[in-house]
Amino acid sequence: MKLTTLVLLFSIIFQSYSQISVGPKHKGKPGKFKKGVLDKFKNTETIFVLSDVYERDVYEEILEKTWSVTPYKIVEFEDFNIKKYLSNKYSIANLSGFKRIKQMKYGGTSTSLFTYFDFKIYDSESIHEELKKLASKKVSSKKRIKKEREIIMGNSSNIARFYVFPKDNFIHKSLSADKEELVNSLYTEDVLFNYKPGLLKNYFQKINNLIENEEVYWMYEDDYQPELKKLASNKLYIPSYMKIKYNGWAAQDGEEEDENINDIFKKYEHEYEVVSDKDLSDRIMSGEEFYYVRYVRMNVERFLQIVNSKTGEVIYRGYITGLSYNIKPKHIAEINSKIKKAIKKK
Repeated sequence: MKLTTLVLLFSIIFQSYSQISVGPKHKGKPGKFKKGVLDKFKNTETIFVLSDVYERDVYEEILEKTWSVTPYKIVEFEDFNIKKYLSNKYSIANLSGFKRIKQMKYGGTSTSLFTYFDFKIYDSESIHEELKKLASKKVSSKKRIKKEREIIMGNSSNIARFYVFPKDNFIHKSLSADKEELVNSLYTEDVLFNYKPGLLKNYFQKINNLIENEEVYWMYEDDYQPELKKLASNKLYIPSYMKIKYNGWAAQDGEEEDENINDIFKKYEHEYEVVSDKDLSDRIMSGEEFYYVRYVRMNVERFLQIVNSKTGEVIYRGYITGLSYNIKPKHIAEINSKIKKAIKKK
């Protein structure tokens, strides 16, 4: 297995993350960047390693419209070798993830899968120094690859991250497939709900703007922007993947059913419309301005956002935990109260 693969994906660790995070860490509590870290990032060329499910020209259009904080280059996954970019000249943006295995109180284990898109920079001087020391040691090939990965990841700095929402076929595969097979699926198959060109455009747009303004952004929050009041007179668009209800007992996604949307939005007091994921994405890419729901589930953590399709601004965000895997009518009803509050603040 290539070191590339090992670095990119699926360590077995114990952490938790948020849907979008711009900051030096993506767990616990938000923190400030160390002095100079963002300047280092802004002085790099960002290497984007993206899924093969879309052609290169699609990604070029997205980045041309959204990414200005650094120069950038798209590198095909099959051509990517992280060792080529272990230099202070580069930052890396790529799909990644991990499995979390937890020992249960009364025996057995539970496994959680986390998948995301990461932005990092690397301390090349420290990495090369440690790799040089490792080269002089007699260790097995397997142990050497593992140690190389630890050295590289141990000398990296987090810049930004957003969650990508896996479909259940990929979740099931993660339970038994090896790392190389999982990486291959992530980069070559359509295994993510929110990995569509339009949604990527808005994710990159938001992260680019936050980094340019040197703002830390933390997703374990419930808040809204004054712009939310516009939903009182503007239709809210719902992506069709929200028609799918996840069955926790069977550990699988159901079929797309209209009644699922009708149920969870039955308390919404304003106009909404369900559109296909493709149509939603195409309209975002065209530059049309409207408001839509962006929903991500990671295990039992749920992230419900309302996004301005033109600016990429998140005007509402709700962080939901609990034993359920799905959005409920009470979560949508909460949007009503925030719209009323936004109107009163005129």
